[in-house]
Amino acid sequence: MYRILSFLTFSALLCCAIHFEAKADVIVELLDKTKITGQLEHYYDGVLSIKLPNGSSLRLPEQKVQRVNFKLPKARSEFSSPQKSFQQLKKAALDGDLERYIDCHSSYYQMFLHHQIELAGPAEFLKRLKKEWGDIKLEILNTSIKAETAILKVRRKQEKDEAQEGELRFVKENNEWKMILPL
Repeated sequence: MYRILSFLTFSALLCCAIHFEAKADVIVELLDKTKITGQLEHYYDGVLSIKLPNGSSLRLPEQKVQRVNFKLPKARSEFSSPQKSFQQLKKAALDGDLERYIDCHSSYYQMFLHHQIELAGPAEFLKRLKKEWGDIKLEILNTSIKAETAILKVRRKQEKDEAQEGELRFVKENNEWKMILPL
């Protein structure tokens, strides 16, 4: 029973990792306790494909795999504070860089953004993004950090309208500050 549950959990994690086309760094432990390090390329029909550090690919049937450990990437300096993450988000929106815009959000919200982009179409989503961010001025008024969460108080000013104040929320993931969407 444990083997079936761990396999289902393993399959779900692999599907999530592969859906976003991320090459995940992994350490695969085989039943004989051998450890293999590489990048997970894909999982299909009970077979893991791993790209080894020397560039070759290795295909492993799931029956030979005891455990797969995912290694987190090193934290990037451009996400070292909520303010820096906010600047990355703003720049990505204005530059029309969807990949970076999505990366500025918490991993939980990234799937929602992928879905929104898919529904609207990338060109339409970019058009809306540039319109939303293009003709506004944003000023950070205050930053409040409590453990793994942060709130940025910002002032938003459009040319014709009065300034409005609001909050943007961030969460720390793998030592990087990522924005979470308002509920």
